Amino acid sequence: MIAARAALVAALLVASTAAQAQRSDASDVAAALRPAVTAYRQGDVATAEQALRALRSADADAWLGAILIERGATAEGLRLIQRAADAGSAEGQHRLGLVYARGDAGQPRKDTRAAELFTKAAEQGHRRAQTNLGLLYLRGQGVPRDLVQARAWLEKAASDGDPYALYTLGRAMDEAAPPVAADTTRAADLFRRAAEKGHPTAALRYGLALSEGAGVKKDLSASHRWLVQAQENGVPEAALALGDIAVRMPMQRDKAANDKALKIAIAWYELAANGGVPSAQFKLANAYLGGVGVPRDPAQAQLWYNRAAQQGLTEAQQALGVLLVSGAGGATDPAEGYKWLLLAERSGRPDASAARDKLADKVSDRDRKRAEALAQAFKPTSELPQDDGQPRLMAPRR
Repeated sequence: MIAARAALVAALLVASTAAQAQRSDASDVAAALRPAVTAYRQGDVATAEQALRALRSADADAWLGAILIERGATAEGLRLIQRAADAGSAEGQHRLGLVYARGDAGQPRKDTRAAELFTKAAEQGHRRAQTNLGLLYLRGQGVPRDLVQARAWLEKAASDGDPYALYTLGRAMDEAAPPVAADTTRAADLFRRAAEKGHPTAALRYGLALSEGAGVKKDLSASHRWLVQAQENGVPEAALALGDIAVRMPMQRDKAANDKALKIAIAWYELAANGGVPSAQFKLANAYLGGVGVPRDPAQAQLWYNRAAQQGLTEAQQALGVLLVSGAGGATDPAEGYKWLLLAERSGRPDASAARDKLADKVSDRDRKRAEALAQAFKPTSELPQDDGQPRLMAPRR
C-alpha cells in the first residue's frame, strides 16, 4: 500500500516542462530564457538546446538538464541540474526534487530529499515547487501528512490561477484531517476554475460535485456536460460516473423509457470498462451475469470479473472465485477460484470468508495448497494509464 501511494504521488508531480508543454509563450520564465523555452515548447528541441547552452546561467542549466534527461543524455542532464541547484537556482532545486521524487535519471527515489529541495524552491516563489510540496504534505510523502501545510503551499501555488495548482488545492480542500474540516464549497469552486482552464480531471471532479450537489447546487445537465468533456479528453472514470447517473434516474411508468436509460448506462459502463476502470468492469460483469440491459452471458461476466480482479478489486475477486469454483461461468478451476476467494478475504471483504467456507467442499487439499501459493504470488496490475506528469489541458466547451 505504501509503495502504491508513493507511485501515485510520483505520477501526480508537476514538472515545469510537461505541465506547460502546450503554451506557445514563455511568460512564466525570466526574459533571457524565453526564446529558448518558447522554442522547446513549440517542439524545436535543437534550437532550445543551442540557446540554453549559450546562456550559461544556473536557470538555463536547469532547463537544459531537464531536456537532456528527457532525450536520454541522463549523465550530463543530471550534472547540469545538480549544478543549478547547488548555485541556488529555484528551477534547479525543483528539477532535482523531481529527479528524486520520481526516481528519474537512474537515481533511487529519495522522498525526504525531494521534499527538502521542493521546500527550497517553493520558498523562492517557484510555483511548480509549491504545488509539488503541497502535494507531498497532502499525501504524507517525504514529510508528515499535514493538511494545513498542504493547503498553505497550494494556496500560494494557485494564486496566479494555474489550473494544476487549482485542481490540487481543490483535492486538499475536499479532504479532512482533524482538526481541519473539508470545505466542499471551496473545493467545487476550485475544480470549476481548473476545469474552465482545461484540466480534464478537474472536469470529472466538478461534474461529480454537480451530480451530487456537493458544495454546489445540484445540476444534472451541467454535470453531464462536464463529465462528457472529461471522458472525451482521456478520463475513463467520467464514463463510470455517467453510467451511475443513468442508473440512478427515477423509474418511469414507460417501460421503453426505462429500458433506454438502462442501455445508456450499460453503454457508459462499457466505455469505462474498456478504458480500464475496475468498478465499471465489475458493474458490466454484473449486468452480463444477470442479463440486465444485455443478453445474459456468464462467460462475458467471467471475463469482466477477471479484468477487475486482476486490478485488485475485491468484490470482483470474490465474484470470480465463486464462478470458477462452482463452474457457474462455464469454466471450472477450483485452484484459481479458491485463490481469488482467499485474496478477497485477506483484503477484508466482509462476506468473503462465508463464501469461501460455503464452497470449500468443492476444492481438494491439493488445489487449496496451489491456491495458497497463487494468492501469495499475486500482484495487482492496473489497466489505467500511469502518466509521469499532469494531464494535458483541453479546450473546454462553451
